[in-house]
Amino acid sequence: MEPIEELLNEVRLLWHRLVQVGERLHAREPLTLSMRAVLEFLAREGPATVPGIARSRHVTRQHVQALANGLLARRLVELVDNPAHKRSPLVRLTRAGERTIRRMKAREAPLLARCAVGVSRSDVKKAVEALRAVRAGLGGTRR
Repeated sequence: MEPIEELLNEVRLLWHRLVQVGERLHAREPLTLSMRAVLEFLAREGPATVPGIARSRHVTRQHVQALANGLLARRLVELVDNPAHKRSPLVRLTRAGERTIRRMKAREAPLLARCAVGVSRSDVKKAVEALRAVRAGLGGTRR
């Protein structure tokens, strides 16, 4: 097997494991892991439009709209006026949304710390760079 195939196989295996662990870790949260990803994006990047979130995550606008609707129904996000575009409001975390993503990340922190044992910060940065380069080669953006 070529090294790039090994890398991509590990990515797939890691993704499936992350889903399993995340679902178990957050079983009591009334959210999907995809909803969690939107909350995390908004916490990191600030208010954004549905199309903007979709572009950044390389998924469809319709997918993000469904997630946003679920988060709106749970009052974890709210829609606010967008001065740059009248017909595309900004999605913004509510206080409940901020508390929810902080709680989920706090629950994840000990697990992530255990995962990092034996892996240097430098190696993690190299892995990130390698994955970004592969994604760019497949037509994804560098970010």
